[in-house]
Amino acid sequence: MRKKFIKLFIVFILILIIAFLILIFLSNKIMPIYMNYAKSEMKSLVTTIISKSIDEDMTKTLDLNNLFIIKNDSNSNMTMVDFDPVILNKIISSLASEVSENLELVSEKDKQTLEKFHIDENIFYIPSGTIFNSTFLNNLGPKIPINMEIISLVNPNIETKVTEYGINNSLVEVFINIVSNVRMILPLKSEEIEVKVVLPITVKLIQGVVPEYYLGNLLKKK
Repeated sequence: MRKKFIKLFIVFILILIIAFLILIFLSNKIMPIYMNYAKSEMKSLVTTIISKSIDEDMTKTLDLNNLFIIKNDSNSNMTMVDFDPVILNKIISSLASEVSENLELVSEKDKQTLEKFHIDENIFYIPSGTIFNSTFLNNLGPKIPINMEIISLVNPNIETKVTEYGINNSLVEVFINIVSNVRMILPLKSEEIEVKVVLPITVKLIQGVVPEYYLGNLLKKK
């Protein structure tokens, strides 16, 4: 009886050692592969949510036609190009609110929002066959669920770019720059990632010579 107990104890210890070695292998070999795949998918997902949120908000509420203030002298020469601060602040505030709300609702697994963005309740899955790095084997094995938690949403800021267009004309492009920090949650690990999204919101053709000073210090001529 005692020998049988000793044998069972040894078997139990061996099972624990094997399980421990498997966990080390998963942590050192397989997990980095899954994490890289998850980072790529999560960045793509967050970028899509931000892009669709901005497109939706601009279509519904934003007034971009009156964003620019252009002043000319008595000879019709342009003396100043600037943003209307009221409209600019409204754009930044509205976009920040829309993006933040949608990201938070997705993180909270709001059913209506998930359906709007065509997202599964577990945000997305990683095919366990990904470790083989083969398109033929990607769908093998069970799928690993990945969830998302919003950590912070940095207030959007405006970026601008000016390029020469034709003779004595300039093309002004206005972009919105949003940085969001999210935590992706796997069954055995979680990691914080930063997602940067820069999207065009409007384009304006400025006719005539552009003055030396315009749009405060936001606009850089290239």
